[in-house]
Amino acid sequence: MIRETKRLTHGAMITALLGVLFLIDRQTAGLFNYVIGWIVPLPILVYAARYGLKSALAPFASGAFLAFIIATPITVAYAVMYGIIGLIYGHGVHRKWTTRHLFYATVVGTSIVFFISVLLFASFFGYNIQQEMQTIFQLLETIDVPNSINPVTVAQTSIMITYVTMVLMEAMVIHTLAKVLLSRFKIMLSKPAAIESIRFPKWVGALILITLFVYPLTVALDLKETYQTIGFAIYSWNVLILTYHAFVFVIIVQRRYKKKFLHWIVIAGMILLPSIFIDTMIIIGLLDILSDMRQRVLGVKHHA
Repeated sequence: MIRETKRLTHGAMITALLGVLFLIDRQTAGLFNYVIGWIVPLPILVYAARYGLKSALAPFASGAFLAFIIATPITVAYAVMYGIIGLIYGHGVHRKWTTRHLFYATVVGTSIVFFISVLLFASFFGYNIQQEMQTIFQLLETIDVPNSINPVTVAQTSIMITYVTMVLMEAMVIHTLAKVLLSRFKIMLSKPAAIESIRFPKWVGALILITLFVYPLTVALDLKETYQTIGFAIYSWNVLILTYHAFVFVIIVQRRYKKKFLHWIVIAGMILLPSIFIDTMIIIGLLDILSDMRQRVLGVKHHA
């Protein structure tokens, strides 16, 4: 009975806190939209971690209903999407997922949010990819760019890097804040697994290899902008997965051969020479998934 009372009280407090946040956002004309994604998941994930997914649906639905009543339409959409991320994260904590899988789930969630808000329904959320590409074209016209550089490739690469960086940074912020908040509430997380065990199955690598050609095909066939946008999102997601996998391989190589600053060299290269290093990381990521390259580095024999 006492536990049930605490559960209901905590749910009411979470709903009230979200209501205050939405009201402040409404009174400031959406000034705090950019922090909605960092704040909304936190109380919901703590509640789900403590009481389970089924119990957390009530405060989540109540918060979404409050957002619908008092918040702006954009805030309502963000509250629902990021609230779902909080539900999944809290469910993972309740089910004793490793921190690695919790971070994966957060990255998937933020990727879907960015796909919906930045690409699929860009006009509703105030984004315009085509206009951003035109801005990059105009910027390239003002500087002395070699003729060998394709402006379209530069624009696409720049937007893709921005998209991937925003997804990873937002997922990292949510993941970090969640760990701090859970520790304050004395909710323990499972210990992370060894980095050598981080590896996607080969069927995932084969699927990524096939879908890497979706976006170039939509452009070559001159399909509608909607299909090209979806193809670009799939391509960006594949690049994100392969870059992450390749970076894991870089860290393994760094530890195996004691190359102290190898990961910093790779990061600097991706910042200074993105077109070269990202393509290289894509190849390394594919090879790491589809071949026995990692076993060779670790000196582990593969048994059929």
